Amino acid sequence: MHAATKRYLAPLILTLLAATLVGCPVNPATGERQLILISESQEVEMGRAYSQQVEATMGLYDDPELQEYVDGIGQELAAKSEKPGLPWSFKVVDDVIVNAFALPGGPIFVTRGILAHFNSEAELAGVLGHEIGHVTARHSAEQLSRAQVAQFGLVAGSVFVPEFTPYADLAGTGLGILFLKFGRDDERQSDDLGFRYMTRAGYDPTQMVEVFEMLGRVSQAAGGGGVPGWLSTHPDPGERRERMTQALAEAGVSGGEVGHERYMQMIDGIVFGENPRNGFFRDALFLHPDLEFQIEFPSGWRTVNTNQAVFALSPEEDGLIQLSLGQGESVDAAAQNFLGQSGIQAGPITREAVNGLPARWATFSAMSQNTELRGLVVFIAYNDLIYQVLGYTLASKMSKYDPLFRSSAGSFDRLSDPEALGVQPARLDVVKLDRGMTIEQFAQRYPSTVDTKTLALINGVEEGATLPAGQYAKRVVGGS
Repeated sequence: MHAATKRYLAPLILTLLAATLVGCPVNPATGERQLILISESQEVEMGRAYSQQVEATMGLYDDPELQEYVDGIGQELAAKSEKPGLPWSFKVVDDVIVNAFALPGGPIFVTRGILAHFNSEAELAGVLGHEIGHVTARHSAEQLSRAQVAQFGLVAGSVFVPEFTPYADLAGTGLGILFLKFGRDDERQSDDLGFRYMTRAGYDPTQMVEVFEMLGRVSQAAGGGGVPGWLSTHPDPGERRERMTQALAEAGVSGGEVGHERYMQMIDGIVFGENPRNGFFRDALFLHPDLEFQIEFPSGWRTVNTNQAVFALSPEEDGLIQLSLGQGESVDAAAQNFLGQSGIQAGPITREAVNGLPARWATFSAMSQNTELRGLVVFIAYNDLIYQVLGYTLASKMSKYDPLFRSSAGSFDRLSDPEALGVQPARLDVVKLDRGMTIEQFAQRYPSTVDTKTLALINGVEEGATLPAGQYAKRVVGGS
């Protein structure tokens, strides 16, 4: 046995022995015994650290009133849980996908995409209650503990993959283990806990049935292809609807707060779909109207725009270009900070303006997983910011990709196209119906920039259904 193996194995054996002697504690939320090798305080610290990564990578939606509203509902529900003393937080991230997720120890996030599909405060409360259930049931800690037992170390979410697959994953989200995929039994358990918490808080639990129907429609609208992706590990929405309907009948619960009007007023004006103000692509050309720049990536490369960086990945997944902000107050400082990192072998720094903007260019090499990488990094000063264009590949492929790296970096320029500078996002517009009307009639009377299928989806009805008089309904306006 290697010394390193002994070093990691010994404390694990002691931990397991202690758990055997003391017995697995009973979780007050689930009533079940759990083998948890992670303390609650460790969960809280993990949650705080991961929460910072989420906010940095995905970005929070810029609407303080909406943020306060969502947090208020979440805090009310958490106070009714078995763990009211956790440092709970509930935030809206600026993401178009229909999703919600919980981190260990209390941080919970919902996307603006899912908010656009809810039609009542009770629906939001049901989803927040479900995510609270993941935390009180300690599903993340349980998963990580199982990984420790199975692999003699905390390696959940870490997978060895060759060459550039890790960088492809980074281009996707860059969030690592933040999105642990819970099993279907965990999801069912969180459904039950969410039912418990929203009922305790006085919300109408029948609205959770509406949520499951919405999730089913979203999945169907996406062609059943697993979008939103987290549905792949969840029970089928139809099954969840049937389970909730049965639970309601058995509990004999009826009535409670719905909050349709209040919720619709809160989401009136929320951004719908992608927000082009955060940057958008025209084929391989990336344009950022708020920061007033543009850059062109190689044709045919897979591109991703995140809150912190823009990525372009080669078709063979062996070359990557990344645009982000440099670390430094000048191009020289940013270049020194990057090239001075441990493990970086820097080439000479050259002064060569990029479309009249001050810039510094340098080649470099580095080792990753016993593989030599080579790359080009360019720092460009523009509008009081320092931009970093980083291209790298395997050392054996540098001659192939170097011209593409240089072409992309050299394409960075000021954005002057009035149409691109003036682009605006689409937004929800909430109207109160003075009479009953079908979705088709609604679309005729209140023109929208989306089709009737999307209107039906965000209003929680089937196409052809009638929206009743006096109800608040959503349409989508603006956008270009």
